[in-house]
Amino acid sequence: MEIREHVPLASFTTLGVGGEARFFAEPRSLEDVQEAAAFARARDLPLFVLGGGSNVVVSDEGFSGLVLRMRSTQLSTEERGDMVFVTAGAGMVWDDFVVYAIKHNLFGIECLSGVPGTVGGAVVANLGAYGAQASDTFVRADVLDTRSGEPALKVFENEQCDFSYHDSFFSREPGRYIIIRATFALSRDAGAIPAYRDNRFDMTSLAVSLGRAPTQSEVRAEVLRMREEKGSLIMPGRISFKSAGSFFHMPFVSEEQYALVAAKAQEIDAAKEERLRPWAWRQKNGSYKVAPGFLLEYTEFKKGYVRGDVGISPRHTLSIINVGEGSARDIAALARDMQDAVEKIFGIRLEREVEYIGTIEG
Repeated sequence: MEIREHVPLASFTTLGVGGEARFFAEPRSLEDVQEAAAFARARDLPLFVLGGGSNVVVSDEGFSGLVLRMRSTQLSTEERGDMVFVTAGAGMVWDDFVVYAIKHNLFGIECLSGVPGTVGGAVVANLGAYGAQASDTFVRADVLDTRSGEPALKVFENEQCDFSYHDSFFSREPGRYIIIRATFALSRDAGAIPAYRDNRFDMTSLAVSLGRAPTQSEVRAEVLRMREEKGSLIMPGRISFKSAGSFFHMPFVSEEQYALVAAKAQEIDAAKEERLRPWAWRQKNGSYKVAPGFLLEYTEFKKGYVRGDVGISPRHTLSIINVGEGSARDIAALARDMQDAVEKIFGIRLEREVEYIGTIEG
């Protein structure tokens, strides 16, 4: 396997920013990954696994260690009754995996159509949108632990991965665990209506309009339409933006904090607060999940905002976009100002969902 030096990373990311990787490799097998891990260990280099480049901002100065861009795309299947266990290489494009499942009449992931990234990245980030997530069908992953002396392959079952909203066990120790392949349990049962929904749309309405359960292709078409409408579809021939997806997590606040946010919003602009409802959702533990886009609506950072070569998507308040020759520094500065503005008004500090790679000063 070739390990290259001084490889520009910007073209491998959906934001199109970032400097060079000191070392760069594209492993296609377990042996390739083991070789790369040994290379990094011998030189005491930090290691970063780059999936589809859709949830990261790479520093303008680049990354001083070894970047692995996984290229393993092998597929295998095992049938058990109505269930089919599909194992995919970590480097396979997630949406290609979805298309494969639909083509072979396997149900369970069609609702995650059009989400950028790779299979490995989907597991690490617990890829999800509008109620569906990768962990719903994930069974196990073969993983290389780079800190176990001689890197050895380990198997992590679903319950070991500590999945939560857009998070997993793997993401908490960046560079340690490298997913080689992942297995998902998909069903041949076409009877279930997809649960895909957001705060203002429920996929069951598609079934009602059709008078029957939608086909997988119809589900995919509707999901792609919704993602494009929100500016979160990165796909040739569709309306797309140079974006890393949703930049901030949804904050969870106490009942008291929720009441303060509601009162403040009504004080500033009661008509807007009413128009944007629902903007918060009560959880089983009594806390509230708040839409960060709602909070940003009370700042200057609204849809379509532009500052120099960076801005905010005209279709989605949470998507910071590169509108020209923006830099990582420009993006980080805009993100910080958005966080500051929300905190100043509502006392809530938005947390980044996007990962910063290398040193970035905003």
